[in-house]
Amino acid sequence: MMRSKLTLERELRDLLGTGRKARIAARYYGFDGRGGGTLQTVGNEIGVTRERVRQIVTAASQWLGTVRPASPMLNRTIEFVADHMPAAAAEIEAELQFQQLTSGLFRLEGVIKAAELLGRHLPFSITEVKGERLVHARDTPSVDTIVRIARRAISRWGMATLSDVVAEVRKVEAGVCDRKLVEQALACLGDFHWLEQSADWFWLSDNPNNPVLNRMRKILSVANPIDISELWAGIGRDYRMKGFSPPKRVLLEFCRQAPGLRIHDETVNAEPGVSSDDILSETERDIVHMLCEHGGTLTASELTSICLGMGVNQRTFYRNFVSSPIISRYAGGLYGLIGSGERSAH
Repeated sequence: MMRSKLTLERELRDLLGTGRKARIAARYYGFDGRGGGTLQTVGNEIGVTRERVRQIVTAASQWLGTVRPASPMLNRTIEFVADHMPAAAAEIEAELQFQQLTSGLFRLEGVIKAAELLGRHLPFSITEVKGERLVHARDTPSVDTIVRIARRAISRWGMATLSDVVAEVRKVEAGVCDRKLVEQALACLGDFHWLEQSADWFWLSDNPNNPVLNRMRKILSVANPIDISELWAGIGRDYRMKGFSPPKRVLLEFCRQAPGLRIHDETVNAEPGVSSDDILSETERDIVHMLCEHGGTLTASELTSICLGMGVNQRTFYRNFVSSPIISRYAGGLYGLIGSGERSAH
């Protein structure tokens, strides 16, 4: 009779022998592919006490640790996982089954436990991120650090590149950190979205105070719709962005994905419209009012004189005048609201 193909499940089951005790140990260690269980849960499933499960698995651990039996399928499985990380655990488990190394979906926690019991070198770990299990090398920065740095970048800039995140992670943690690890870690987050995958640009949509989106809303409160080029220039003008502004094609894709925005060719429209009372600061509203009352454009000295004469705080005025995204400089040294270039020519 032809012997069936050896799989990881069969190899690990054979290591424990046969009978009820072997079944209990296999369930506890995850050798059945289910990922293991606690003494209590295994006892409840099998119908024995927690203490009895402990006695059985302790004896099995001692035997496996002493004998260290050969386990070629375990070795092959560990090598396979190492060759395919970093990746989602579910993807690797599916591939193990497809390659017939396992007969079914075998949770990798059982592989980790088997390696520990048999004294095998284990080059990978599993970290859970937002309910997703990520397989990665042991000598890598923590996934928590990667996620924290990515969220910090989005809070500051609104969008970022994987390369930027890699560089920042390398500054704070030792270990191998590359693009693939960062991509896999962030892909586990439900709010991760590519803006331009080939150039590494991404954003995280769960930040209600996304700085780029907030600045776009300010601009759209005074110029709706607006061309992407003017929108791009306005965002970069804000002093808190420190000159940062993503490539126009990336910003356009961000507008396609961001809530409340509609795109037609290279024109961005807010739907519904944005109220300036809801989004602009008091000083910005004063500047808008003065510009509208004086024909739409003024020289720097005229605008300064009028606003300060109204009692606007000098320091606050200058900060907004220099860097507010709603103001643009036009020909002849005139300043007006962004998007009003054609009016300022009259």
